[in-house]
Amino acid sequence: MSNRLGFSNRFIAVMALTVLVLLLPTPAGLTVEGKRALAAFVFTGTIFALQPIPLPFAGLIVPVMLVALGLANATQAFETLSRPIIILILGSLFLAEALRKHGITRRLALLSIVTSGGRVDRLLLGLMALAALLSMWMENTATAAVLIPVTLTISSQVPDKEQSKELLVLLVLGIAYAASVGGMATITGSASNAVASEFLAEISVWRFIDWMKYGLMALIFVFPATWWTLMRVVKVSLKELDIEATRRELENLGEMRGVEREVLVVLGITILMWMGGAFIEDAMGLPSTFLSPAVVGVIAASYMALRGIIQWEDVKGVSWGMFFAIAAGLALGEALKRSGATTWLTGISSPLLSGTPYIFALVVVVFASALLTNVVNNATVAAVFVPIMIDLAATDPAFNSVRLVLPLTMATTFGYALPSASGRMALISATGIVESRDMIRYGMLMTVVSSVILIALFYLLGMVNLI
Repeated sequence: MSNRLGFSNRFIAVMALTVLVLLLPTPAGLTVEGKRALAAFVFTGTIFALQPIPLPFAGLIVPVMLVALGLANATQAFETLSRPIIILILGSLFLAEALRKHGITRRLALLSIVTSGGRVDRLLLGLMALAALLSMWMENTATAAVLIPVTLTISSQVPDKEQSKELLVLLVLGIAYAASVGGMATITGSASNAVASEFLAEISVWRFIDWMKYGLMALIFVFPATWWTLMRVVKVSLKELDIEATRRELENLGEMRGVEREVLVVLGITILMWMGGAFIEDAMGLPSTFLSPAVVGVIAASYMALRGIIQWEDVKGVSWGMFFAIAAGLALGEALKRSGATTWLTGISSPLLSGTPYIFALVVVVFASALLTNVVNNATVAAVFVPIMIDLAATDPAFNSVRLVLPLTMATTFGYALPSASGRMALISATGIVESRDMIRYGMLMTVVSSVILIALFYLLGMVNLI
């Protein structure tokens, strides 16, 4: 009963804030419809942050609110669920489920532990590298959920309880941060990436490889700094641990089976097609978009279903909330644009950013995005602010949209301080492994470190005209 009451109170708070925005005077230069769009933004942000209802339902109710506020008809509100980017994410999650079902992710985790030789610094590096790699193709929270049980097994083998706790905190935080950083690298890595890519595709040709060439650079620079900083701020007295039990478990798994190899081959081919499908289409004269990422993802999932590698029962547990969050973000972004709210917000932002050096604009958008993501769903942040950056770039020749959109969107992965920042941080909070004060303390430090590196990277890319 108390849980239900708590959820009811949270929903009342969501509605109260939304109604408050509707009752406020309409600001100068903003239409009444635009004010309703701002109310929809407040509704979306608070329902995702407070989650009075589970994430999938929250994502579905946002389009309903857009219709209720007169910002879209039913077709416009729910059309975003059929976008190719949604199908692409669906295909990637089916691939991830095949990796999980056939034990490939656990095998890789055990292999990284054995390869470390028991040294804590190498162990952390190996698990973080695995988390980052998986998060490029899997949903970030799913990656953390797969790997955190491995850290529990490792820490349980440490006899000293204090050392075991220290090691567990270090490994869990490393996996959570690395899953976030890995998500920067690809469109499939984060809901905010998917939302931003969809808006970029509306103004110019924007492909999977276009995001990846910048996302990989960000990963290469931010990842080692994350590992290095963690090793120095999270105090662990244990320097080496016994990994014989893990070695025996890996040996008991035996050689990789045929189905495991087949899954890895399918994944490898799919990734190659995601990166180069458009070029193959042109070279072979295939129909346009036949090898688009969405179609390739469906083909890969269908092949595995035909081969019996995955069944429908296997994929029922995928993160459906992610699809609805992306679709809700896109629908909100479109409503903000149609209502003129985006133009109005661009007008407010323009005096702050227009005519300023690129480095100043980077500092503003990256830190604002990283901090805001602690309390607002990252897809919502992208849905609201990416169109603003695109509009700003269209009116100021000193900027181009990609220079602003990419760092802003990638910074949404740096929400490390609060459980509301992401599913993986909520997961860590729910386990009780990391105390709240430590999550905030370490999270804010890592947010600053990651943001500074991202700013420096994009500034250098801009200086040498590589973006």
